[in-house]
Amino acid sequence: MPRLQPFTRAEKGDVSTHVIITSVWEIYESIISRLHDVVEHPGQPGFRLASGNVHEIKLSVALRPVGPSALAILVEELARLGARVVFNFDTAMGLTPSMEIGQVLLASAAVKSDGVSRNYMPVEIPAIADFNLLRHVQQTLDIHNISAQTGVVWSIDTYYINDQVLERGLRLYGRYALAADMDTAALYTVSMSRKLHSVSILVIEANAAKGIERGAFLTGFSEELRRKVIENINRLSRPILEAVALHVEKDRARVTQSML
Repeated sequence: MPRLQPFTRAEKGDVSTHVIITSVWEIYESIISRLHDVVEHPGQPGFRLASGNVHEIKLSVALRPVGPSALAILVEELARLGARVVFNFDTAMGLTPSMEIGQVLLASAAVKSDGVSRNYMPVEIPAIADFNLLRHVQQTLDIHNISAQTGVVWSIDTYYINDQVLERGLRLYGRYALAADMDTAALYTVSMSRKLHSVSILVIEANAAKGIERGAFLTGFSEELRRKVIENINRLSRPILEAVALHVEKDRARVTQSML
């Protein structure tokens, strides 16, 4: 195994045990703006890694290109570098009219319609969140009076879903999945394979039922749409950092208790 990881260009010691990952530049910026003494490691194009402190606890955040293949590369390298817990903070497209723009979704499980998760494990093995971690995030959001829905995500390789694929997906999974993304199934499957704990926290930035396409908030198509998404990203950043820091402390307490 190379000492320097090829895509993140990081070495052991550069990454904390708990890492927030995202494919959205605005999320990456929002997180690092709340860290102190930040050290960045620009990697290969599309990959960036930063570590800093919150309440004297070291935390890391990593930016990756869009898609499950890039996510798998990142999680594999983070595992090699000593990460044990991964929080995916990203965006998704709502599949039902009830999923409002800016709404928070905690993905309890994912439908494996992507190639990455199927190549790691048979499709019969479910892609599920670490439920203790999911509950921990939910409790932290509750403290901050942030409403979050918990449910299933349909993970598919394509960012832009054509009408035919979308119609078929809704027919097969519309009764169960609240949103569609690219990465959650890969995250849960790779994490299971590498014995990591992970959870996917998603902000709804589009809605198929309302004709709002993915990526619209990034284009300036609608200032109101962008404002809703960015405001909720910024509103979530602090509680998520708090949830990560609290989880680090819980882990340390467990290790100390086991040594007594």
